[in-house]
Amino acid sequence: MNLEGTVQFVLTRLEKEIHQKNAHIEVFGSCAPVLAHEPTLGQVLFNLVSNALKFVDPTVVPLVQLRVEGRAEFIRVWVEDNGTGIALAHQEQIFKLFTRLHGDKFPGTGIGLAIVQKGIERMGGQVGVESTPGQGSRFWFELRKT
Repeated sequence: MNLEGTVQFVLTRLEKEIHQKNAHIEVFGSCAPVLAHEPTLGQVLFNLVSNALKFVDPTVVPLVQLRVEGRAEFIRVWVEDNGTGIALAHQEQIFKLFTRLHGDKFPGTGIGLAIVQKGIERMGGQVGVESTPGQGSRFWFELRKT
């Protein structure tokens, strides 16, 4: 399926939130076709971009960068933000159901990243995160090229 179309669809769905937060969204790289289930991939991207907009200090203008890079047999997609970041000790547990690191400080149910992980794994891919508290997060997922 066409990754570029899914990215644009998700950004359109989030347009109101992007505008309300005065967020900056940047997309880099060429979006090659990937082997994926379109509704699942849409949900994965929606959850990651939505989180990038949500987990930002209220005094900071959100900056979300989507980067697409080709690898040998896979396409890797990065969703990078300038948000609150995640301590190394918590980076594995954030993909578990109902995990909420910030209590009631930010809205949510704690299932978004679990959906991301399960969805990507069911499509034969992998997901991960690189993050530093106070400096933002870089979530990534890989899906097989067509």
